[in-house]
Amino acid sequence: MKLGEIDVLANAGSITLNKPWKDFAKDKKALALLEQDVLYAYMRKCRWFAGKARMIRFLKIQQLLNLPIDGGMGYLIIVHVGYTYGDEEKYGLPVSFLPEDYDLLQQVNPKAFIVNAVADKKSGWLIDAIYDFRFHTELYKNIWDNAVIKQPNGQITCHRGKGLEATDEDMGYLCVAPDLEQSNSSLIFGNKYFFKLYRKLFREINPEVEMLQFLTETGGFKNIPAFCGSLIYERPETPPVTLGLMMQKVSSKSDSWVSTGDDLNDFLFMFVDKLFGIREDVFEKVELLGKRTAEMHLALLSDKKDKDFKPERFSAEYIGWVTSHFNKLLEKRIKLLKENYARLDKNAKTLADTFIGSEDEIKHFFEKIGEFDLKSSRIRIHGDYHLGQVLFTGTDYLIIDFEGEPESSITDRKIKHSPLKDVAGMIRSFHYAVCAKLYFSAETKAIDHVRLQKAADRWYKLITDTYLDAYTTTMGSINEVFGSRTELNFLLQLHLLEKAVYELGYELNGRPDWIRIPLKGIQHVLFEIEKFN
Repeated sequence: MKLGEIDVLANAGSITLNKPWKDFAKDKKALALLEQDVLYAYMRKCRWFAGKARMIRFLKIQQLLNLPIDGGMGYLIIVHVGYTYGDEEKYGLPVSFLPEDYDLLQQVNPKAFIVNAVADKKSGWLIDAIYDFRFHTELYKNIWDNAVIKQPNGQITCHRGKGLEATDEDMGYLCVAPDLEQSNSSLIFGNKYFFKLYRKLFREINPEVEMLQFLTETGGFKNIPAFCGSLIYERPETPPVTLGLMMQKVSSKSDSWVSTGDDLNDFLFMFVDKLFGIREDVFEKVELLGKRTAEMHLALLSDKKDKDFKPERFSAEYIGWVTSHFNKLLEKRIKLLKENYARLDKNAKTLADTFIGSEDEIKHFFEKIGEFDLKSSRIRIHGDYHLGQVLFTGTDYLIIDFEGEPESSITDRKIKHSPLKDVAGMIRSFHYAVCAKLYFSAETKAIDHVRLQKAADRWYKLITDTYLDAYTTTMGSINEVFGSRTELNFLLQLHLLEKAVYELGYELNGRPDWIRIPLKGIQHVLFEIEKFN
């Protein structure tokens, strides 16, 4: 069958259900056919499936959850995938059945069609229900009603958040499934609410759900997409699984990486003309971003009772964990750098030699965290904070994407750290922005490298000083949150070094030409940490 110009069955066969659609979860023969012949072919075409480049060892349907749709029944298939190397993964695939005589069949996105199927003696299609209009309305209704959807083992609990306005009960009928290539799937209700269906599933509440709910309903922080609801799969004596999150849809001119790049264009053109200048409104925007960062952290410091968000001090257990984390990260990155050394250009090799030769010094600095009697607070943090995670509206900033550091486990993303880990992430992002603009722009190709670096360093210092001044001023008493100015400086340099070392892996694996940016960042910190020796 073709919908428009797209053959929806280009790589699919067909299946016939041996049981009624309402008993699909018990239809072992049909499910076996899906496992063997259908699901991998469909999933490998989906942006959200991360295992395309890996050799599959097995693909099994672990279970089916009941997922009501308007006027019928759908299912959430939990697919368990194992590979010849690396960790196994689980994915959520919501499915529904559309008969051939379905009135709106021609309006369904061609990407939805999984396989031709015969169910209840009707020919039709098994589709990804994220594109099913009936699924949209029932999903919204269940969140609105705080519904509990009973399962053979446990339940799907739908939470309605305070960001969902009391007048929007019927918004479920105004839904659009945007045709985007993303690692999760999205729905937009009434151009007002954004629903994210998590495709890759983990046995824990997703930190994004916890953070948005806390900041909206407890911390009172306004510069985020407000929490509007969630879907959680709950079972006795088993960690919960986050299936979906609803939040307010936000509008912006661009993310801050783009807007900072635009601001840097003016700086670049003046620099080429042998002028050095930064517009006053650039400083004003950086100050505002520092203020909003601090306000987010103050909100996360505000609850003294909730154990998941209550601020904590630096414990021996945490210091042991973080020291081990730092050293393992350092060893992995040095090994990777040595393996890729021959690929580096002359300037990068010089910086790499300095880094490799400073391994013992860096380890010694990391271990100093256990020597200080630290008084600073540890809190839940954003965890992956950089310019791309902040939207600029034209007058203000909105902070998004609280899922945490992509390489970390869900458990590790919830560990409480110094808020300066977020601050360090943003400062490193400023460094990336200016270096990328000066190093890789066509206008600067003929300019001496030393002159380029001096200009980048000057811009970086002026901007980060402005950001830090606004941040610390808004945070208030340094002693109360960070113990002392010395402790603040120590923890900031510690996390700047951690972040720059972490970045080495990303660049070596994806953009080796950019490797000198994190190496230069490491060099900056090595200069600063001499003060602590």
